[in-house]
Amino acid sequence: MSSPQHLGNQLRHLLKVSASCRSTVQYTTCRNKSLSAFANLPITESVRQRVKTSLLDEAIRDESRLWKGGKYIEGVDDEISQLHDPLDDLYTEASTRYWPKLPSSVLSAADPFALTQLELDKLSKSIREDLLGTDHPVLSKAASYFFKATSDGGKKVRPMMVLLLSRALSDSFHSADPKNLNGTGLSSISSSSSLFTTPLDWQRSDLPQAQRRLAEISEMIHTASLFHDDVIDGAETRRGAPSVHMVFGNKMAILAGDYLLARASICLARLRNVEVVETMSTIIEHLVRGEVMQLRGSTSSERSGERLVYYLRKNFYKTGSLMANSCKSAALLGEYPNELVDASYRFGKHVGMAFQLVDDVLDFEGSLSSLGKPALADLTAGLATAPVLFAAEECCDLEPLIDRKFRNTGDIERAVEYVFQSSGIERTKELARVHAESAMDAILELDSSLHRDSLVHLANKVVARTK
Repeated sequence: MSSPQHLGNQLRHLLKVSASCRSTVQYTTCRNKSLSAFANLPITESVRQRVKTSLLDEAIRDESRLWKGGKYIEGVDDEISQLHDPLDDLYTEASTRYWPKLPSSVLSAADPFALTQLELDKLSKSIREDLLGTDHPVLSKAASYFFKATSDGGKKVRPMMVLLLSRALSDSFHSADPKNLNGTGLSSISSSSSLFTTPLDWQRSDLPQAQRRLAEISEMIHTASLFHDDVIDGAETRRGAPSVHMVFGNKMAILAGDYLLARASICLARLRNVEVVETMSTIIEHLVRGEVMQLRGSTSSERSGERLVYYLRKNFYKTGSLMANSCKSAALLGEYPNELVDASYRFGKHVGMAFQLVDDVLDFEGSLSSLGKPALADLTAGLATAPVLFAAEECCDLEPLIDRKFRNTGDIERAVEYVFQSSGIERTKELARVHAESAMDAILELDSSLHRDSLVHLANKVVARTK
């Protein structure tokens, strides 16, 4: 092993070599020499892991400078939104109150999929033909991969939520006018097949177009995150088809994801609502923060309860934030009162948490044909999800497997066995149902309407799904 003096001499030599570079050719030659010299430094794997962990620990802190900048010009860094979420309600031991039934006041015929089918059928075509134009044919094909007419475009839950919520909020205000009420006490305007209504006097005149565009933006951001996630996770399939990076390569998949985010950002700016821009931009920050938290993972020094809270916060950043802030933005676009903005945010947040928890369960109970991706993908990627973390509270033998990210031969099989021997899956399902009911409570703060009740059904369908 080299002595500290020898290492110091090597580093001083590298500095001299770098300082001597003047031209581009010299720089390239010197850079290659520097990299090869660094590669020969006797840095152990444990040191590399400690450095990586230290960097990730800094990145996941809420007060980290990565997420909060200094005040360089007064007002420039001030937050616009006045609604803040401490994320202190992600884990609860409360029990379900409605399941498997719905709240008694909810209309049974309010089907979210039937109400949004026409609009969602147009959404992929609009994104593909109107929003993703590029002169680069390969980039264009990669970016529009999941928006092709022949592809499985996914469940489109996020744009569905934006569209239904936009109409439910409108119904709440139209129902306040007696001339819009029919004999049932519901807004007569709710029987219309359109998801959009004439804006009220105090709303922007192009509100329907803005709401439709917001739904498209939410789906573009979601799709971009899938492109990037599949590269990071090495996933070979998505929605029953080869992942984008398996078709176009890693570089093009990353660029296609970046391009989708760039186009979404342009469309977002054209909505000309600064609070909506801030809110939707926060989603992208949260996606990165969640991915960093997933890379870092929990540590052996954390108790099982702390691991679970850490995991649920990561889920909010990676999944819940997009739904929560898209719903919040729908309310902001309509210039509705703060209490309805807050209710919209809480609805999206809790649906998002329930959605991811059900995904955790399906990773154990599903199959390639039902999920569109291999089962046990999370364990294979070294991730301990909610069923595993709940199971670890009953079986301490799971802890070392979690710590080493299921790397050893037989770890995945043992983990599956422990999970099915425990109540981990059932506790995950129960927590998902509790979040779904919290979403129902939030949306029921709006006035009664067909579209409001369809969102209650949507929350229920999220936890009842099998794929």
